[in-house]
Amino acid sequence: MKTLKGLTGHYNIFPFYHTVSDKDLPHIKHLYPVRSVKQFERDLDFFLKNYEPIEMSVLLDCVRRGETLKKNHFLLSFDDGLAEFYEVIAPILLKKGIPATCFLNSGFIDNKDLFFRYKASVLIEVLRNREINPRLKNSVLEWFRSNGLTASTAYRSLLSVSFANREILDELAGILDYDFQDYLKDKKPYLSSEQVLELMDKGFSFGAHSINHPQYSEIDLKDQIHQTKESMDEVESLFDLGYRVFSFPFTDYNVSKSFFDKVYSPDYGGLDLSFGCSGLKNDPCNRNIQRIPMETGNFSAKSIVTGEYLYYMAKSVFNKNIIKRN
Repeated sequence: MKTLKGLTGHYNIFPFYHTVSDKDLPHIKHLYPVRSVKQFERDLDFFLKNYEPIEMSVLLDCVRRGETLKKNHFLLSFDDGLAEFYEVIAPILLKKGIPATCFLNSGFIDNKDLFFRYKASVLIEVLRNREINPRLKNSVLEWFRSNGLTASTAYRSLLSVSFANREILDELAGILDYDFQDYLKDKKPYLSSEQVLELMDKGFSFGAHSINHPQYSEIDLKDQIHQTKESMDEVESLFDLGYRVFSFPFTDYNVSKSFFDKVYSPDYGGLDLSFGCSGLKNDPCNRNIQRIPMETGNFSAKSIVTGEYLYYMAKSVFNKNIIKRN
């Protein structure tokens, strides 16, 4: 690791997850692999062996003073504000002495609504496990046809539903007589405001992650700014943060320089920092930090991080290790 850090110049890393659980999570199971507690603890041991953990406040202080972060640190973060951060993750981190930041969708706090991709995963689970009579099956097939989706690959089709047409998932739920509000009430997949405040008392930091998790490359600049500013305003106000940090939902791919110029401006609330998820890459927007996605199959943290270093070196030959912003 020491050699790889020296060759790439990336001495600090920013790994991120969504959740950790040994339980079945229907809203996630069809989207990406969930780290088990044992896998997560092994990941943390790797990070601790090779880097020193830091709090978000340390990074913010460096940015505000115009200084570079000292070498060999890692800042851990979690997206989507899921309940396991309180129930599973925080106790492990407290035991190991590792701080972390959790990014919240303002529209989902207190289980007010469910991310459209999570709805798709839940519906896949319903279709797989419910016995559907012929009449209902015809209605479901007609729904697929009318929405231009392929019923023969139903699960993949559901996962292809975009933010722009997410309402059709509610239509299918209605056909199946399934109520997402019941799921929210029963499973409580998201953190409550009370849990967030308790976690803050224990030293964890929080930021925003958009209102309702759109793909930024699929919405225009005006909506990008609205999603960012409104979610940040609400999260900062609700929890009296005193700082403004934001992580992009999905990815910051194709987000323009104009966006960063505006959201960092005091006229738009002035973000302190933002976070993407492109792994080890150099970003021309120096206050937009690229993180390493850790939910990559069943690979260990060592394999994922080593792969990022090697991939960075391979891309650097062709100048592909630099993000371009128009």
